[in-house]
Amino acid sequence: MKTTEAILIALYLLLGSWQGDLHAQARVETATQGSLALKWLGNAGWEIQIGQTIILIDPFLTRGEANLGAEWKTDEAAVLKAIQRADYIFAGHSHADHIADLPFIAKKLGSKVIGSRTTTNIALTAGVDKSQLVTISGGEKLDFKGFSVQVVESEHGELKRRGGKRRPKFEEITKPWSGPILGSSFVEGGCYLYYFTFGKLRLLHQSSGGFIEDNLTNLRSDIALLYPLDRNDSATILKALQPQTVYVHHFDEWRNSILEGIPESNSRRAQRFARDVNAIDKQMGTNLATRVDWIQEW
Repeated sequence: MKTTEAILIALYLLLGSWQGDLHAQARVETATQGSLALKWLGNAGWEIQIGQTIILIDPFLTRGEANLGAEWKTDEAAVLKAIQRADYIFAGHSHADHIADLPFIAKKLGSKVIGSRTTTNIALTAGVDKSQLVTISGGEKLDFKGFSVQVVESEHGELKRRGGKRRPKFEEITKPWSGPILGSSFVEGGCYLYYFTFGKLRLLHQSSGGFIEDNLTNLRSDIALLYPLDRNDSATILKALQPQTVYVHHFDEWRNSILEGIPESNSRRAQRFARDVNAIDKQMGTNLATRVDWIQEW
């Protein structure tokens, strides 16, 4: 297996500089042709800037659990503090902590939305124009200006509940409806990996802790944005992807405010993943990133 150069665990700058000076600095640097900037938005959310194009994946800035019986309300101020522009939004699956803020962003910024029919039906119900929506079901190869994306069918990771593990019940929404979007509206709707190609650079995003091993063929990546998997699953996915750089995400406590920080138990889970990866290949370097803006030249 190709040696990974670095495993970077993306941590928030809790004093807010991730939305301030560092963010502005990254935008200046990405004006240089041939550079790519990544910014972690919390949970599995990312902003990718390539040239003048802004791509969002699973943006969820509101934080907090969705009340199943209540109408969902996006924290618009929190979203707009972190996101000022978005050309494209990709949804890995349709749970609230991945897409609940997506309809507001798409309507406010006119973004093109790529997601399952559950995601696009929720967006239609929220008032996003049909012309902005691209519905996927796995297997698509999409070409956009300056980049392309392969949509890879995946599966949701197991959830730990009452001492056991189970996968969420699969549900989907097959058509839009009239009426409010409730917390219960955010069902899984199918899970997808996104395999981006930016010139010679290849990047894979995993929105949840599951994958279908047979679908990992020919997905070698320069950058992999991964859920903190257990050791066996780590070995499987790293052998297939052979990434140069791994970012670990979805380990923060998205139910709480960013100002509360990342609980120690959550940080330990991400660090355990990094140790497991090092155990798979002793030559792998591990770094704890203290920046969320990182420039990748290609």
